[in-house]
Amino acid sequence: MNTIPLYREIYQDLLEKIMSGYYLEKTYLPSERTLCEMYHVSRATIRRALDDLRKDKYIEKKQGSGNFVKPQMYEQPLSQFHSFASALRAQHIEITNQILSYDLIEGDKYLSEALTENEGFSRWHKLVRLRLANGYPLMIETAYLPRERFFRLDLDYLKSNSLYAYLELYYSMTIHDTNELLSPIMPTVQEAKFLQISPQEPCMLLERFCYENERLIAIHKTTVRGDKYKFRAFYYAN
Repeated sequence: MNTIPLYREIYQDLLEKIMSGYYLEKTYLPSERTLCEMYHVSRATIRRALDDLRKDKYIEKKQGSGNFVKPQMYEQPLSQFHSFASALRAQHIEITNQILSYDLIEGDKYLSEALTENEGFSRWHKLVRLRLANGYPLMIETAYLPRERFFRLDLDYLKSNSLYAYLELYYSMTIHDTNELLSPIMPTVQEAKFLQISPQEPCMLLERFCYENERLIAIHKTTVRGDKYKFRAFYYAN
């Protein structure tokens, strides 16, 4: 026997369509009358489902226009190590990648500023990817990986898979420690173009330094859309 109220079933169906992109962000849901016809229920039932969607901040009622699908915010915890892909896939969000550039370098301006001492590596893979969630550009990630530890990268594989998972699978990488820095920034004109935002839209810069057996093996410099992503930290009293 189904004990779930009908309005909650409709709520769940509408939510799944919002999360999957069937109902796009910054567009309107069908009218209450249309929803009644779609689900073969009363307007009171539809309104209860819509009320819950509003309470959970998935939609917003615009006077005279209808129910507006709010831009989805994504969240990642800072209190423990997560890859971007694994954190969002756990929320049933489809992750895709676009490789913007790849180079094998001896160094660049960022590396010279980020490295406080000689790490003993002569060449680095520099991989720049646009990360998308449900088709929406969310962040630009620049990964620096020492060639002495990771001889080559399979770029075709990395178009649709996690970099961390790839390195763990093919290079037996084990990250023991990470150090992260989070800073507010304004995007460059090029970053804003890729992220489909205004250059005046604030972003967050997440810098992650990964260590294996106390040796630096990966640096990630990620520009994250401030209107789409948030970080959460948990602290516990002693």
